[in-house]
Amino acid sequence: MGWAGAEPQHEVIEINELRTSPSLEATHTVVEERFLAYHHLSADEAHRRLLTAADEVVSEYRAKASNQQSITAPIFKQSTIVSALSALGLIAFFVYARLESSPYQWRATAALVEAGLLLAALVWNVWLQMREWRLTSMEMSMRIQSIVDPLRKYGLSRKPDLKFPTSIPTVSISRVIRDQSVYTLPFNLIVEDDIVQMAYGDIAPCRIKYVSSHFDNAPGTEDQEYILEKGQLFKPSLFASPNPTLMRRAALNEGQFHFRAMETPLRDTLKKALNFQRPETVIARQFVVIRDYYFTRLFWVVLGAALLINVLRYSIKAAVHSEFRDQSVEMLVVLQIYTILPILPLVVPTLFVIMRSYGNAQILSLFDALQTSKTEFEDQEDVDEFDAAPPPTKDLVLDWGLVWKRFLDQFTNVDVTFLARTTGLVASLANTTVICAIDREGTISLPTPSVEQLFFFDESGDPVVLDVAEDSSDHVVRFHDKNWQEYISSLKPLGLNLLLNTDCGASLGRIRLDHHRKSNGMHLHGRVKSARQACLCQVGRQIGFSSDALKSFVSQKAIHAFAPYQANLSNGPEYHFEIPSFFAQVFKEAASETYQLFSEGNVDLIMESCSDYWNGRGLGTMDEAAEKKIFEFYQNAIISDAQIVAYSYRPIQHPTTLISKTTHPPIRPYVDSIYLELDNPVETISKSSSLNKLSDTEKSPSGRPRSKGNRKRYLSNIDRLQTPGEGKKQVYHEIVKGQTFLSMASLAFLPKANVIDFIEDLGLAGIRFVYFSSAPERESKAYAERLGLEIDWNSCILLSPDNGSTPGYLELHDMKARLPRGVDKIRDHIENVDDVPLHVSLFAECNSYSVREMVRIFQEHGEVVCCVGSSLNEMNVECFALADISIAIDPLSVLKARNHASTGPLSPLNVGAGFTSLPCAFSLHNDTSIYSLSQIIREARTIADHGRQAVVFYLSSQTSLCLIMILSYCLLFPPIFTGYQLFWLLWIILPPLSLSFLFSPHDPRVMTTMPVKNTHHLKDRWRFAVYFLIRFSVPVVLCVAVFAISLSVFKPDQPSDSVFGDFGISSWMHWSDGEQWALLYAQNCTLFVWVFLMVCISATCLHRIAHLKSFPPYRNRVWVGSAVTSLVLQTAFFAISIAPRGPYSLSLLPWWLFVIVFVGGPVLAVGVQEAVKIHDRREWERFQKRSKLEFNTKLGMHSPL
Repeated sequence: MGWAGAEPQHEVIEINELRTSPSLEATHTVVEERFLAYHHLSADEAHRRLLTAADEVVSEYRAKASNQQSITAPIFKQSTIVSALSALGLIAFFVYARLESSPYQWRATAALVEAGLLLAALVWNVWLQMREWRLTSMEMSMRIQSIVDPLRKYGLSRKPDLKFPTSIPTVSISRVIRDQSVYTLPFNLIVEDDIVQMAYGDIAPCRIKYVSSHFDNAPGTEDQEYILEKGQLFKPSLFASPNPTLMRRAALNEGQFHFRAMETPLRDTLKKALNFQRPETVIARQFVVIRDYYFTRLFWVVLGAALLINVLRYSIKAAVHSEFRDQSVEMLVVLQIYTILPILPLVVPTLFVIMRSYGNAQILSLFDALQTSKTEFEDQEDVDEFDAAPPPTKDLVLDWGLVWKRFLDQFTNVDVTFLARTTGLVASLANTTVICAIDREGTISLPTPSVEQLFFFDESGDPVVLDVAEDSSDHVVRFHDKNWQEYISSLKPLGLNLLLNTDCGASLGRIRLDHHRKSNGMHLHGRVKSARQACLCQVGRQIGFSSDALKSFVSQKAIHAFAPYQANLSNGPEYHFEIPSFFAQVFKEAASETYQLFSEGNVDLIMESCSDYWNGRGLGTMDEAAEKKIFEFYQNAIISDAQIVAYSYRPIQHPTTLISKTTHPPIRPYVDSIYLELDNPVETISKSSSLNKLSDTEKSPSGRPRSKGNRKRYLSNIDRLQTPGEGKKQVYHEIVKGQTFLSMASLAFLPKANVIDFIEDLGLAGIRFVYFSSAPERESKAYAERLGLEIDWNSCILLSPDNGSTPGYLELHDMKARLPRGVDKIRDHIENVDDVPLHVSLFAECNSYSVREMVRIFQEHGEVVCCVGSSLNEMNVECFALADISIAIDPLSVLKARNHASTGPLSPLNVGAGFTSLPCAFSLHNDTSIYSLSQIIREARTIADHGRQAVVFYLSSQTSLCLIMILSYCLLFPPIFTGYQLFWLLWIILPPLSLSFLFSPHDPRVMTTMPVKNTHHLKDRWRFAVYFLIRFSVPVVLCVAVFAISLSVFKPDQPSDSVFGDFGISSWMHWSDGEQWALLYAQNCTLFVWVFLMVCISATCLHRIAHLKSFPPYRNRVWVGSAVTSLVLQTAFFAISIAPRGPYSLSLLPWWLFVIVFVGGPVLAVGVQEAVKIHDRREWERFQKRSKLEFNTKLGMHSPL
């Protein structure tokens, strides 16, 4: 590099310092070292820097997380302290009984066992809580590590993945120079000091600084810095004033500039993914209320009531009979421990982990099945035509072996494929109230636009517009107008143009019915609209051309023409920014030995190149009237959020040797190409004043620039340039002049299959679909209308600040609506005016900051937000991390294999998508139906509802044990239950019976009900408390009665009424063996009755409001098995407890007791349950009506109604 400052020793016009491959589409190509005038990184060094950055961020996060972890937090919880004291109390009772009891009381040994079990449960819960906290806090870092480790082992692939479509806004990729090659990499794989190749209209991947080579010696540029911030659009205005040296260098580099990365974007990506704190889920906050009222307030109420009763009871007894004073420890300590034992959270944490793990396993297995299943989504057949129909589903049978494996993985470890713990997977999906689409291309729409209309002139010179659409039945593009063939003469040149200027294999007879792109490489030189990469070969075939008609055409040269310095580029929103350009190919027709030019591109530039138009019969002059018609269609299409591609043609009667000397097969992908830069104010294109410059323009009636005067074909001087010495660019500047306008195609982004129906079904499910658009208001509304969203009053809010220069459309045309302008005004509007912004489904003029703020505002008002966006849009990371749950959608089909195990160098696209979607729970394939999301939500709602019923049943059942014991204390009974019997019920009987609720079938109404918001949780808790007292009054009273009757029957040689305070001839510490057996028999009879009644009650608790007839319990086979197992286990427990030395027979019990318990008990208990459910159903229906009214109402203070 010692020759810096010297003139380059090569022909300047032939040199492209870092030109991509001759195809202009390959992702990398070797560049000669002598043309690199600045330092660039090697691939190995960049790889090392990338890994170092990832390791540093992960290490910093883990150190911070471990510092936040408190070992003492679970130890000093109330439940932990109470459990430890209870164990000590039981041990004290054992010691006391060993010393004072005579004969020895069996209960003392049981107390020691109970203390051991209590301590074991205590240790388990402390360990479980600490483990869950650790796994939850490390889940994100473990996911990052799962990407970094294969990257460290295999490295990045240096082969092209595909012909990258960088014109797709949701695909954040840049061209980077490493090892003298140009690679196309996602933003987050760029490292500091990388050389980034930029063209006008590209988005800066990070903070970058323009670097000039030693060839640039313009005075005053050495110390001037041109810097782009991350996300900033690269415009010619970056260079404050036109710099001839920079512009000449850019022209020689085919519109490409070189910038040096000043940072490593991956650091920012990882920090955004790691440092955002998601809101607690609805279920988590509901549990906080339960913990406050149930495990805290109710705990002290129960303990206080039991202690008060037993203190009075002991005081009176001990005052009258002094020999009873030695039962003080049991009565004043042990009975209180037994009373609070059911409401200590000993099992609930484990139950929650089990239910969460099962729910996650079920959701993940279903998700994988939906991704791989080829069956269609089907509507439910048993839905009345007048009822709201739930969304269609796939009838899939999950592999229970896979579900079980996933369950164990979720219970014991972290599945980094899905952020089950961090996102609260089931709870967040089940309670989602808002789904935010934060981009569209490749997510809710196809990655490239689809053709909608064709514009051309008929034989009379009148404009004709034909509607075109894809037939969903066979994916073939067809004309709507049945008489379209009347215009076949006007359409034929267009059809030939469409089939020749593509590389999809149409000329070889290949027929593609899928939505696909063509790769003309235009985006490498400047920003072009996505429509320029949409292949319309189907339209060409529909017009009537076959592959045989194309075989005679041989491509000679490809021309990329750009006009990056047009004056109007600085005007208008960035959404419409593009570099005026067109792509043209010169073809030789073999039969006639003639040469023809076919062009397509920007309307302005095509119009400047055309002097006449084709009307199907001949040529018409491109006068003011024709131009006005063209630009009227153009402007109307732009307002409708469509993109326009113009098509033109011209014959070349006398081709120069530059064209005719090359021969290539038709549509050869590596055809020779030339780059032209038009309207360059510092470039003299022609040495002769007779050559007309395309930059000689004025404004057309549409506001677009157009050429002056009546342009004729003779304006092109190509016929005069026949000498070999003529400049190459001069020849091609003349070739593209004097063309004939053929047609225009209007293309628009259309929603993917099922998206419109999906949005409608979301509304029935109480989920609002919100689309955040970066486009201006009119364009946003046009696309929203395609989605099926409302676009009338109160339907769209602009999130851009009101700077007075761009008033909203409603401000101009609809004075009835008064909506806030700018995201900074939303909170004040909601607080002081109305909550209309929370009901709007369309936000326009959005950027990543305003989207994040709106997500926060939604969450502040209780909405559970699910964000849906592109896995390759690096700007989505913060929104993904902020939302309650996020779902990434792969915009490109090539990403479909990114979740497969790696065995070699990794695809940069897959790695980049993995980093971008770090905060996401799922990643949907590009071709996965959006209905998969609704089925996952349906499954999550089902699991959450059933899990909620399981928890309610478990808590209610264990609370009924407390009531039974308190009632027995009031009746002065001896201990109705012992600790080990309570452990048996709480740990063995109730958990399987409760967990079986999770396997109940789907409720057909689950996707037509309104979810609760994440605010004001359990407002009806006192109503539910009354429900509990009513619903469990029957088992409480019946169990106490059975205990009293059984004790009176089995009590030896004592009056039957002595059970009420006078059981035993002496103190509890001196019961005889017969009295202890009598108590044990009575306790076991009561236990069996309680289990039997809980099984009966559980049948009605499988569904909150549905009666037994509409939701029969036998449909849940797991519950049937658990119910039978519970009764069998309790029978075995009874038999083991009294055998083989039990002195009494159950035949002593009266027959009518069996009738009351096993006939009257279930009938009465189930009847009470159903009666309470009727009342609860009415309250639930009122809530649903209020919620639906609020959901569907957008009336505000300034609404027109």
